[in-house]
Amino acid sequence: MQIPWRAAPRAALSNPLTLLVSVVTALLLSFVVAAAVLHSSASGSAAVAYQEDRLCDQLLHPGLDAKGGVRPELATPAITAIKAEAGSRPVLAASYTAIVRADFGGKPTFAKFGYREGAFDHVQVLEGGSRDGLWVPRSVADTTDLRLGERGMGGRLPPVTAIYADVSDPIDQWWCTERQQVIPNKIVRKDVTSAVVWLPSQAAFDALPPEVTGQGLAMSVRFPVDRPRTASEAEALLADGNALLDRIDAKTPAITWRHNVVLPLPVENARDTAGNVRAAILPLTLISLLIGLAGVGTVTTGWAQRRQTELRMLWCRGSGPWALGGRAVLELGLPLLLGGLAGLGTARLLLPVYAPSTALEPGALPLAALAVACVVAASLAVTVVVAALRVHRMFQAPVVNGKARKVFAAIPWELATAALAFLAWQRLREGGLSSPLKIGGLPRIDAAALAFPLLVVLTTALLAARVLRVLLRLSHRTSLWHRPAAQIAIRRLAASAGPVTGVLLVGVLAIGTMAVGSSISSAQKTSLDEKSGLYTGANSVVQIGTDLVTGKRELPAELRGSTTVVGVSTQYERTAVIVDPATFTDGAFLGTADPDELRALIAAPVRVGTAPRREVQLPGLPPLNPEPHLDSFPKVGDAGYVVPRAEVTTVDGVGSWYLWSTKSAADLTAPLRAAGIDYTGVQERAKAISGLPFLTIQWTFAFVTAIGGVLAIVAAIALLLAIEVRRRQNAVAGALSTRMGMSPATLLSSHLMELGAVAAFAVVVGSAASALSTGVAVPRLDPAPRLTPSPELPNVVPLLVTTAVGSALVVLAAAWIALRSARAARIGELIRG
Repeated sequence: MQIPWRAAPRAALSNPLTLLVSVVTALLLSFVVAAAVLHSSASGSAAVAYQEDRLCDQLLHPGLDAKGGVRPELATPAITAIKAEAGSRPVLAASYTAIVRADFGGKPTFAKFGYREGAFDHVQVLEGGSRDGLWVPRSVADTTDLRLGERGMGGRLPPVTAIYADVSDPIDQWWCTERQQVIPNKIVRKDVTSAVVWLPSQAAFDALPPEVTGQGLAMSVRFPVDRPRTASEAEALLADGNALLDRIDAKTPAITWRHNVVLPLPVENARDTAGNVRAAILPLTLISLLIGLAGVGTVTTGWAQRRQTELRMLWCRGSGPWALGGRAVLELGLPLLLGGLAGLGTARLLLPVYAPSTALEPGALPLAALAVACVVAASLAVTVVVAALRVHRMFQAPVVNGKARKVFAAIPWELATAALAFLAWQRLREGGLSSPLKIGGLPRIDAAALAFPLLVVLTTALLAARVLRVLLRLSHRTSLWHRPAAQIAIRRLAASAGPVTGVLLVGVLAIGTMAVGSSISSAQKTSLDEKSGLYTGANSVVQIGTDLVTGKRELPAELRGSTTVVGVSTQYERTAVIVDPATFTDGAFLGTADPDELRALIAAPVRVGTAPRREVQLPGLPPLNPEPHLDSFPKVGDAGYVVPRAEVTTVDGVGSWYLWSTKSAADLTAPLRAAGIDYTGVQERAKAISGLPFLTIQWTFAFVTAIGGVLAIVAAIALLLAIEVRRRQNAVAGALSTRMGMSPATLLSSHLMELGAVAAFAVVVGSAASALSTGVAVPRLDPAPRLTPSPELPNVVPLLVTTAVGSALVVLAAAWIALRSARAARIGELIRG
């Protein structure tokens, strides 16, 4: 037995289409596997980045805060020891006095003194600017007849050399960890409060008079670092930082430090996110892998059909099935290898398109390469086995009854997948998302529950394939010769039932998977947006005093038309929102509510959701027992009351007052600062609730959508390949038909009917399966069920239109190829062949 090694690569070039299909099939197969590995790794990195956006940058490295008041003489030695222990690591230390009575050469006032290296570079100077004296905040300067150059407290303070604008929310990241020290809460505490008077140096701070530092100092130590991009980097930073803090504790025993460490939970959440995504996409990846290997087998079968004459000659010369299977590897192995490498490169190149982050764990890319190597090896094994079996059937066992194949086809696989779908539905109904075990942790995501919609699509695809096969088997009874295009299309479909069924199966999977993925990911995104809006009440919120309510102050002109004043009265877990009906819809988050209807309804008290139907008394309000009802309302969710401001009996009796605005936090607070209106407690809708559980599901099904796109490409290639495989039969039949009087338009119509029927069947069945499964699954995939509203199905019409248009283009291309083959055919040569 001798394998013709030298002839194989040159022979492969004789059919470029087979090589191209082999490369593309291996590319898609390798892309799916590599992308699954990279996507799960990128999901963990995206989780780290998301949580870092909600944290103070200077606390990413573990930091220190002194417990209790530190004696002034201990501050400088401690900072010196910390910097020595930190080595080349940057250290940002801050010291603050308590709020004391002080004078700056004029009227006495309350003030707090502090030093933080770089503070002068992160405030806005209003007057002066010399860096060798005190920098006084505007709020302190306004309480005394402050003059630049004056030396307060009998000349014992450095001269006042600048007045700066008070630091206020939304705060710069450089100040984020110092918020409690640098931003006084003038809404809650109106008596003794002060922003910080900054000293020019640590030595100047140490020289403050004893009556200023006598109550002890507050100290903080931060270690600014670049943001870690992956969970591994965050873990390394956390371990290194904790070790440094332990060494600092040993070096500064006179001060009791509180370790300010925030990274452990984000790192744990990132690991959980990557694991959840990996577990959720694994089943679909395995299904795609099986489909891809089946595609490799189909390509090999086509190769054997084209090489039948040559294979027969080699068989007669003594080559056995496995040797000829090796011949298939010699011809198709290199394209499969090139396709695998191209798939890995494509997965890495397109990472920003399908993955939520471009940051990968150190071992992610090597693991993806290993997975691709396994896929290529499996593809080569499939090629050998399929080619050997094909040769065996052609030459060693030409007469077979196909019992094994008939038994395999008769097995009701759809019943097995339906049983799995039922079990997944049970898991989903019992709770596909379980409550986290710790505050701030992620809910456990049941991968089996997430698989429910995909199992429904798979079951429907298998059932549709079986129904189509039965219909094609019965199609010989159909007589539509009065419509020859339709009759010929039906007979052509029946003659190639196997390939047609395979194309339908992959097509239904592709369309259903894309629809499921896009629907669930869009529903999660919308749900997070609406839950956040109803939780905060508006795009941005700040707490204010009562001046804007009583009319002592007016709302700045820049905020009119986009902002409303809202009160919140709470007692015994009952809450009422006090609104101004005329302006409420200008600033509040309304979701899908109609503004005109809402304004008319809230002109009188309204009961919301499950609020009790009995008289309720809340602070600052008259007794409430309204008849009008709403299912939900911003801030109170699905239980509470809405009261118009005119019903308020005591403005000061209402617990708190807020500004709700459609503007961003920065655009809301800037006019307030300019008008001198005090505020506190800035909230933004984007950061109101933790969106990581929503994003985890969204990232999972975004990848499902990408897999659906890959399957759609596979289905299109399978359709075109089926046309190419039977090119000779189509050419003979088409050429004879046209010479017998059939017009080219009729022939084209028959191909369009044939291929269009398969495509339309796939679109309808796939869309119906996805609509059924997502309609059941979406409301139950709610990571925050206590917040309203529940997730709802998005508008899927754009996706359906896109799918239909894409399918039509593929059908047109395939029909054109078939018609072109028939019109260019040479009857004599085809018959002699």
